[in-house]
Amino acid sequence: MAGLSLEVISSYVRDLSSSCSTVRLSEDSLLAGSHDGLLASWDASSGIENWRVSIEGPISDISLDSDIIYVTASDSLHAIDQEKGSILWSKQLEGASDYVFAVDGIVWATSSVYELEVADFIEATIWRFDRSGDELGRWVMAERPWHIASDGSDGILLGLGRPRCGYVRVSPKLGIEHIQLPSNSPVTCGSGNDTELIFGHADGSVSALEDSILEGESLVTSIASSAYGWISGHEDGSISMKTKSEILPGSIDSVEIVDSIGWASSFDGLNVQIMILGEESETISHDSRVRQMDCSSSGIVLGDDLGRVYFVESGVMQRRLDSQLDKSEYDPKNSELRARLRMLRNR
Repeated sequence: MAGLSLEVISSYVRDLSSSCSTVRLSEDSLLAGSHDGLLASWDASSGIENWRVSIEGPISDISLDSDIIYVTASDSLHAIDQEKGSILWSKQLEGASDYVFAVDGIVWATSSVYELEVADFIEATIWRFDRSGDELGRWVMAERPWHIASDGSDGILLGLGRPRCGYVRVSPKLGIEHIQLPSNSPVTCGSGNDTELIFGHADGSVSALEDSILEGESLVTSIASSAYGWISGHEDGSISMKTKSEILPGSIDSVEIVDSIGWASSFDGLNVQIMILGEESETISHDSRVRQMDCSSSGIVLGDDLGRVYFVESGVMQRRLDSQLDKSEYDPKNSELRARLRMLRNR
């Protein structure tokens, strides 16, 4: 389908003030954070904006628990009221903030210290707070974590880079327990929780907690899993799913899987390509790198470096892919007009 655009298959598009650094999609709300520290909330079904708030950026991760949104940004952790968008409390962390995971009133966060002289992360701190912001514990280790997940109980699991690799289980009673994975290669990314957790590695392999899933050759840059399976994107542009594989020019920036459809975006230094991996794969060009994706049962959200946030409903997307759309819908002038209208709505 020559000329097909991400905007055409999207149900709506919203704008941030700068490069999109993280997105989270739930059944009710769409959250997006920017490199400049803007956090915005929209109603997921309608795209109507609920609120927006500015903090010191970049925003690195978002987690929702009950009526509170927890956000890691710059060197801090923030708790934000989900309905009003007001900041409830903030805590400064040591080094740069990384991941946050909140469940049942307990908030876990990680931060890391990067040493320029050795060009690597030399230390990471794991933090545990209650919903009021009171610190319940902290642990320090030599590796930076590259994924955070629930352990199915009262702790978390963290995928590790060098030197130990593997992963750690952190709990308030037992502290830090290191566990080796089938691959001894550094963890670069992860997806899922508890028994469904999978990790991507620097050597291109994908592993679960006890099994090796994929033997690869190129570093895993992004990975996603769902009830329908998993998808991994690699530095050499290759994309692997349980039932198929594809390749895009450049390196894969992000992947996601919604229903049984895989999504992947790539960048070759000049051009951006987005591949939709269904029964027949479709590839569309885009004018900005898409580094952020997230999904729910209703669809998928994508954030790009120009600060645009695209929401694509599964059913709507498929109908638009299958239909023979009028050529005028792909007219660049129409696309520019829609962009101007979005800017007016966001003022």
